[in-house]
Order: sequence, then C-alpha cells, then structure tokens
Amino acid sequence: MGKRAWAILIAVSLLTPLGLLAPGEAWGEWDISQWKVPSWWKSTAESLSNFWRAPLSDYNLPGWVSGFLPYLGYMVSAIIGVAVIYALTVLLGKALSKGK
Repeated sequence: MGKRAWAILIAVSLLTPLGLLAPGEAWGEWDISQWKVPSWWKSTAESLSNFWRAPLSDYNLPGWVSGFLPYLGYMVSAIIGVAVIYALTVLLGKALSKGK
C-alpha cells in the first residue's frame, strides 16, 4: 500500500470523533426494542446479543469515560480496526496466492 493510501487511512481514523457531533444515533446501533420486526425475531436477537461482546465496547477503551479520553478512544478504536482489517486482508491474500 502506498504512502498516500496510508495517509488517507490515518487521517480518516483521526477524524472519527467528528461522528460524535452528529445528531441522533448512528445507523445500525438501535436498541432491540426499537426494531420493527416480529417478537420472535426480537427474542432471538436478545438471546444472541449475549453470545459476543465487542472487545472495544462503544468504540472506546475501558475506563476512558471523561474529558478528552472518549474522543481519543474513538481514534484508537478506528486505528485498531483498520490495522486488524488490513492484517486479515494481507493474510487472506497470501493464503489465496500460495497455490498459484
């Protein structure tokens, strides 16, 4: 990946706290009670919600709840997410190209 692509990824990661300024909720982060689906679907979703807990819940690091720390937590979370996706993409690419 080129230097320009890295610079763009880093800039976008550092700008993630700007989403906190937007009114309303983020798309897809609704409470199950707000879903307009049949009740059996809600109960299934509730039972599955305890199956997986995000390592960086609420896009933040544990204990970073006051002052500037939540904003910094968003940035760290974004950088970690980009790094994990990049690493998985590289590993998948290497695995798929081994047979060629």
